[in-house]
Amino acid sequence: MVGSDGHEQARLHLKRRLKEIGCRPYVGKSLELPYKFKSKAFCNLAGCLPGADPSLAPILIGAHYDSVIPFPCADDNAAAVAIALQAGQLLAEQGGLERDVVIALFDAEEPPYFLGDGMGSHRFYEDHVLGKREIHAAIIMDLVGHDISIPGHVLSHVPYLGKAAGLVPGLAQKDITIPTLGQLLFVMGSESHEDMAMALDSIGQPAGLKIIPTLNRYIGDMSDHGVFRRNGVPYFFLSCGQWAHYHAPTDTPDRLNYHKMSHITHYVTELANSISSLEMAGRRQKERTHDTLKLEMTYLRQSLGMLYQPVIKWLKLNGVNNRKEMDAFVHQLLRAGLC
Repeated sequence: MVGSDGHEQARLHLKRRLKEIGCRPYVGKSLELPYKFKSKAFCNLAGCLPGADPSLAPILIGAHYDSVIPFPCADDNAAAVAIALQAGQLLAEQGGLERDVVIALFDAEEPPYFLGDGMGSHRFYEDHVLGKREIHAAIIMDLVGHDISIPGHVLSHVPYLGKAAGLVPGLAQKDITIPTLGQLLFVMGSESHEDMAMALDSIGQPAGLKIIPTLNRYIGDMSDHGVFRRNGVPYFFLSCGQWAHYHAPTDTPDRLNYHKMSHITHYVTELANSISSLEMAGRRQKERTHDTLKLEMTYLRQSLGMLYQPVIKWLKLNGVNNRKEMDAFVHQLLRAGLC
């Protein structure tokens, strides 16, 4: 938590790791970007991995490193921080990209700073990006260390869904992992620029993951990508959504899926490589959106596989063939606690 001894230890460890993977200071002579808010001290961390052409706007890979409670908070958000660092190391080992890559680890994402002026990503953008060096595109992660699961009470009411998943309905567990769904990774932001949708689609379904592109407006600005979206910066926000251990003492390292985290790490490097060569043509507009319905529908069918029809039947829909039906599909899943 901000202000705790653990927070200080985390900051020192992350500063050391940024140096170890070859990062130079993004601004000035230090990897630390301290700031104050309401007399409290905070510190963002930002390192730059040099690209072939430093005159080009950099790609940013980011995650917040503070926690909401004095417990491990392994999924929220240590897993994303680890992935950001490892993705940076892999990109450095491949010789870098055409443009610089910024590894940004934000402070103060959690309440009471969330979406306020003291939020780390807000301060980073306002103090070090706006009017200074434009970000080409941002890849932000939060809650990316766990398998996507289904509340047990949902399966107890959907016997055909449980059967399709190979499970016995009516189980008492709070969360039940279904193999087909465990690999899901939600990706918001394809709508932020038509080139971003092309970048995602050019990679397709990566090994070990099932990608579901979806609109940010379905869940809102739930993490550090919000400030980039609102300022017209093309972005991807990667998340596995909330789960039974969200903001709880039980969010511990033993519950993470490290194989999935490894796949996400490589996916992030693929996204960065794909984005690096894009022009991102057109004037930057605040909250710019691009229609991605076809992309969403295609990947939804691919990712759900044999569960697509059982889920559609359970939600009492005929299918997902237009934006109205997609809206209904997502809203009913949200109401049922499935994402």
